[in-house]
Amino acid sequence: MLQSDQVALAGKTAVLFTKDGGQHNNLHDMQCMWYELASDESYFRHGDFGRALEKFIAVEKHYADITEDQFDFHSYCLRKMAPRAYVGKLKFKDWLHSHAYFHKVAAGAIRIEAE
Repeated sequence: MLQSDQVALAGKTAVLFTKDGGQHNNLHDMQCMWYELASDESYFRHGDFGRALEKFIAVEKHYADITEDQFDFHSYCLRKMAPRAYVGKLKFKDWLHSHAYFHKVAAGAIRIEAE
């Protein structure tokens, strides 16, 4: 539905699979980035640059939240003496901003600013 630019219908369908089954904010709270990126692209194709940029910024905020959560895990690993988990966390942090979704968000925001 999002690929055929039916954003409203896609939103109604997607919220059926959320916990409360009717609140669109649940998709944002669950950090459902694939949905947000697809709706961003649809808004961009329609020329609704304000909404598209708003959604791109929301996805970027997910990445900021994930990065911030890593600080809590840092102290947890040191406190529990879990070096294997700590090394895995460091590798994840290196990989986080290399993820394809992050690149799509950056490219989409740049396209909107260029318009």
